[in-house]
Amino acid sequence: MPTAVTLNLRDGQTNVATDLQLEFKFSRPVALDTLQSALTVTPSTEGTLRALSGQTDYAWSPPGFFAQLTTYKVTINAFTDLGHHPFKATEWTFTTTIQPRVVSVTSGGAMIGDGGEIDPGAPVQINFNDAMDHSTVSVTTGTKIIDLKWSADDRSATISTTGMPSGPLVLLLADGARDQTGHSMSKFTLNTGIYYHDREKTTALKYPALIQIPNDEFARDQNGLQAAGMVFEYVAEGGITRLTAIFQNAPKVVGPMRSSRFISLKIARHYDGLLFQSGESQATRSKAAGDPVPQFFDTIGYTYRTGARYAPDNLMIAGTSVRKAEGLYGIAAFTIPKARQTLTGGAAVTRVSVPEHSSTYAYDATYGTYQKTEDGHLYRDANSRQQLRIEMLILLHTQVQVLNVGDGHGSYIHDYDLESTGKVDIYYKGHRFSGTWTSPGAHKPLTFKLFGGQALSLPPGLVWIDIVS
Repeated sequence: MPTAVTLNLRDGQTNVATDLQLEFKFSRPVALDTLQSALTVTPSTEGTLRALSGQTDYAWSPPGFFAQLTTYKVTINAFTDLGHHPFKATEWTFTTTIQPRVVSVTSGGAMIGDGGEIDPGAPVQINFNDAMDHSTVSVTTGTKIIDLKWSADDRSATISTTGMPSGPLVLLLADGARDQTGHSMSKFTLNTGIYYHDREKTTALKYPALIQIPNDEFARDQNGLQAAGMVFEYVAEGGITRLTAIFQNAPKVVGPMRSSRFISLKIARHYDGLLFQSGESQATRSKAAGDPVPQFFDTIGYTYRTGARYAPDNLMIAGTSVRKAEGLYGIAAFTIPKARQTLTGGAAVTRVSVPEHSSTYAYDATYGTYQKTEDGHLYRDANSRQQLRIEMLILLHTQVQVLNVGDGHGSYIHDYDLESTGKVDIYYKGHRFSGTWTSPGAHKPLTFKLFGGQALSLPPGLVWIDIVS
C-alpha cells in the first residue's frame, strides 16, 4: 500500500486563519529533505518546514501570515519514503479569511513597539488591517477607557495623550473586537511610556557625554538640560552649585560650559564617559592624574563663545560637535541603564525643599513631573523655552570635606564621597521613598535600593540628583 498523509485542514476549506501552520501526518517515516523537495504552496510562498514528531509529523509555516481572502493550493509530488514505499502525488486547496489585527501603532509617523516611548501630548494611532466595527473596539489604560477618533475608512483609531502624565503606559485592546463583517480578533497589548525628552535635532552618542554646566544666576536658563538623562547638582564653592549633566543624546546646543571639580572626575569614572569642560584647576588636574579620566577641554572647532551671554558663562557646544569630539577617544560603547519604574507605597509629598541648594521642587500631577525653582528662579530649558520637566528627583546624602587646595591664596574645594554608601530620598510621581545608594566600584554606575529591598531603576526622562550632606 502507498504511504498516506493527512493535513490539518480539509480540501476546499474556507475561512482559514491567516496565521495557520500546515501540519502533515504520514503513515510511514519520510525524510525531511525529500518532503522539502516535493512540497509546494501556490501562490508561490516561501516557508519553513520542520519536524514535529520523529519522521512522520511535519509542520510548514510562512514567515508571516498567509494573504487574506486568497485561495492556496498545497501540493506534494510523488516520492519514495524511507522504507522504499511509494507516495502518490496529493493536493489540497484552502481559502483564507480576513483576520482583523493591529498591524502597527505609530506616533508622529514613527512606529511604536513594546519598550518604545511617546512624547507627551503626541497623538497615538492604532492601525488595523481591516475596517473595524467601532462599537466592539475598547482600548483601556488601567481601568480607564480611552476615547478613540476613527479615520474615514475605519482602519485606524487615534488616541490623544494630552493630559496623560509621564510614566509607564500600557494600552490594552480587549477581546471581542470585530471587523465590519463580524470576524473577531484577539486582544492586543502595547507596553510603552510617556516621557519628556528634548528630541529636536538630537545626536545619538556612542557613550555618555558628561558636560560641566555652571548654575549661577548669570548662567540660567541653561541650554539642553531637558535632553540630559541625569543631572548631578552639588556645591562647588561659595554656596554656588555646579551641574554635571550626562547625555546619551546630545541636543542642538548645550551650555554654557565651565570647569570641573573633584566630584566631576568621580561621576565621570562611574558613568564611563567623556568629561567636557572649559578647564580645571591645578588641584583638579593633579587629582585626575591619580586615576585618569578622559577629558575634553575648550577647543577651537568644537566649542564656541556666544554673544548672547556674558563671559565666562558663554562657552557653548553643539550636539554634533559633542559626537565629533567623542570620535577622538577610544572609549567603549556604554549606555546608562534605564527602565520604566513602578513604585508602590511611599508618603505623598508634592513639594520638596533642598536648603543646601536654595532649591524647591513642586510636583505637577497633570504632567507627572517635577518643576525646579532655585533662588526664586523657575527653571526652563533655553533650547525649547519650556519649563524643565524632571521625571525623578533623588537627594543623595554623603560626606563632604572642604579641602585647602594649597595654591597660596586660601582657595578651598569641596570633596564629596561617592565611593562608599549612604542614604537617599527618592521623589517620584508625587511620593517620597527612602533607601540607600552604593558605589559598586569607582568605574561602575551608582546603584540605588529602597529600604524595603527593591532595587531602583532610573526611569527614562530627566533624573535630577542633588548631592547633599
